[in-house]
Amino acid sequence: MKLIECPRDAMQGLDKMIPTSDKVSYINSLLKVGFHTIDVGSFVSPKAMPQMADTKSVIPQLDLSSTASKV
Repeated sequence: MKLIECPRDAMQGLDKMIPTSDKVSYINSLLKVGFHTIDVGSFVSPKAMPQMADTKSVIPQLDLSSTASKV
């Protein structure tokens, strides 16, 4: 079974900024329970999607040790 989650879709539409540490914690929880594919961020202009401005900081903090995933 292939499990896919896309928190980026939900996060990018929020007006209130989610702290980077909260994003990392949430995504690491999803990785831990076995999601196969997780859409975690975007490298678009922060003017277009301010919520995704920290994607470059989020990705290195993800714990991929229990996955076969590649960044």
